Amino acid sequence: MARTPKQNSVVAGHDIGSQLTLQAMVLPAILIVICMSYFPMYGIQIAFKNYDLFTGINQSKWIGLVHFKDFFSTESCWRVIGNTVYLAFLKLVFCMWPPILLAVLLNELRAPRFMKSVQTVSYLPHFIGWSIAYGIFYNLLNPSGGAINVALQKLGLIEGYINFLAEDKYFRPLIILTAIWKSIGWSSIIYLGVICNIDQGLYEALAIDGGRRWAKFKYITWPHLRPTFVILFILECGKVMSGGDGFDQVYAFGNALNRNASDILDTYIMRTGFDNARYSYATAVGLFKSVVNLALLLLSNKVSKMMTDESLF
Repeated sequence: MARTPKQNSVVAGHDIGSQLTLQAMVLPAILIVICMSYFPMYGIQIAFKNYDLFTGINQSKWIGLVHFKDFFSTESCWRVIGNTVYLAFLKLVFCMWPPILLAVLLNELRAPRFMKSVQTVSYLPHFIGWSIAYGIFYNLLNPSGGAINVALQKLGLIEGYINFLAEDKYFRPLIILTAIWKSIGWSSIIYLGVICNIDQGLYEALAIDGGRRWAKFKYITWPHLRPTFVILFILECGKVMSGGDGFDQVYAFGNALNRNASDILDTYIMRTGFDNARYSYATAVGLFKSVVNLALLLLSNKVSKMMTDESLF
C-alpha cells in the first residue's frame, strides 16, 4: 500500500531523528563551506565595479563588463588560457591512470611487509608541501652540480649542464612527473579500497574458465573501478581552468625564465591582483575562470551520464 504524504513526512522525520549524531557530525563541515565559500561571494560584485580599496565595495562605481573586455583584449589572455587548458589536459591524460596501475599492482603483492613498505613510500610525498618538493627537485635538477645533471654528464648523454628549471620545454614534463610522484600513492588508496571489496569468487570463477591476469582486470577489476574513475574524472574536468588544481605546484616551479609555459590563469590573477593592485580586474578574470569550470563540470557530468550511465548527480 502506498504511503500518504503525511506518512512519508513522518517516516522522513523518524529517519532524521535516528541519525542526529551523524547529522551533527556533518554540521561543522556545512558551516565551514557556508562561511568560506558562500559568504565571500559577496565580493564578486567588484568584478563589475571600479573597486577602490579606501571607499569600499558598496561605494565603488559600477562599470559593467569593462574588466572582462580588458582581459580578452590583452596579449597575454590567450597565452595564459592556452597554458592553463593544455596543462590540465596533460594531467587528465597522464595523471589519472598511474594510481589505478599502482592499486592493481599492490593488490597482486602477496608479501604483507613489502606491500606496506611500498604503500608507505608511495604515500609519503603527498604530505610534502610543494615548496619543500621544489627544494628537493632543485637540488636534483639545478645546473650547478645537481645530481641529474652530474649523472647525465658522467654517462656521456650530455656535454654541458641543462637548466631544467628555467627552460620552457622542460616545464610541463616536470610538472606532470612531479604531480604523479606526489599524488600516485594517495590517489591509489581509493582504487585499492574498491579492489579489496570485490568478491573474490568472481576471480576464482574466471580462473576456472582459464582467465589470466589481463582477463581478470578487463572483465572484473576495471568494471568495478570504472564508476570511481568516472566520478574522479568529472571532478577533474571541473578544474580545467585552474590548470588541474595546480596553483601551488605551478607557483613553486614557475619563474620569470619559463613564464611563457608556466603562466596560468591562477598565477596571472595573483600577479595582477596583488602585485599590480588591480583587484577588480583580477576578480573579473577569476569569475570567468570559475564560470567556465562550472560549465565544464556540468557538461562532463551530462556527457558521462549519457555515455556510461555514471554521474555525480
